[in-house]
Amino acid sequence: MDEKERLLSVLKGDRVDRTPVICPGGMMSACVTEIADQVEGNHHSDTRAMISAARKINELTGFENYGVPYCLTAEAEVLGASVNIGSKLIEPRVSQYNDEPLEVIMENCQVDVTAGRMGIVLEAIRLLRNCQIPVIGNVTGHISTATSVVKPLEFFKMLRKKPERAARFLSLINDFLVRYAIEMARAGADVISISDPTATGEILGPLNFQKFAVPCYQKIIAALHQEGIPVILHICGNTSNILESLNEVKADAVSFDSIVNMKTARKGIKTGLMGNVSTQLLHTGEKAKIVSITRNTLQSEVDIIAPACGLSMFTPISNLKAMTDYVKEGSYN
Repeated sequence: MDEKERLLSVLKGDRVDRTPVICPGGMMSACVTEIADQVEGNHHSDTRAMISAARKINELTGFENYGVPYCLTAEAEVLGASVNIGSKLIEPRVSQYNDEPLEVIMENCQVDVTAGRMGIVLEAIRLLRNCQIPVIGNVTGHISTATSVVKPLEFFKMLRKKPERAARFLSLINDFLVRYAIEMARAGADVISISDPTATGEILGPLNFQKFAVPCYQKIIAALHQEGIPVILHICGNTSNILESLNEVKADAVSFDSIVNMKTARKGIKTGLMGNVSTQLLHTGEKAKIVSITRNTLQSEVDIIAPACGLSMFTPISNLKAMTDYVKEGSYN
């Protein structure tokens, strides 16, 4: 099986020759400094550099996909947040929240989803499209987008004190993300990965996760399924109190942080399971330990091997290769 066939088959629930190993992009970017140093231009803001980085990641790390962009800030920037674009050593980050009245921000959610760096991402997807390597388009989840556009503390106060207003804000942001994700699919993305690191069970709690997160995930995932596109959903932190809710969103695979015991998750999650090799281990660990943890993860019956969360920019390529090479050997079967 080639890389695209293997990943798409797994996401359909079909049998494959071995487990795929990917790093989807977005917050889970494998464009570490060693790779960025080999890319001419800024891979966050230049189409050619973005494409070059995607290809080098696949070639040099062994991850079986292309994935763009390499951060969580493109959507927030279009919605009025100020962004430090980063460098080969530092990832992009929000430097100032949008301080306009919330009603103005909500009106701006109708913005063209091909604007700004979002348009650069769409063009990169068009040019990366191919027959053998899956292209993954990455979208920031609505909770994390909201807390990148406005001050997080103000947003969480709104959840408690003005829940209807918060729900309307989140719904408008999610509609904006739905339009962006569909444009990614039509540009040539084979899979959409949604990362929502702020939407943890620890931060929101199970009741707020069910009320404010689940309906928006259901909407964006249903829209993508209508386009024939499978969806991976990544949630950070301890998800033990939201596993049942995650089954309701109907993602094709759910990705978990390293704090989650994958054997426990396997018992509770009815869809595909992706993860969750520790990013701290991949950054500083010995190769033998990386192989050992990768083996344990495979024995937990995950469907897709991947880093557990965002990788440090200083993660060595050789450590990533230790993980991907072991999976590709297939000797664990």
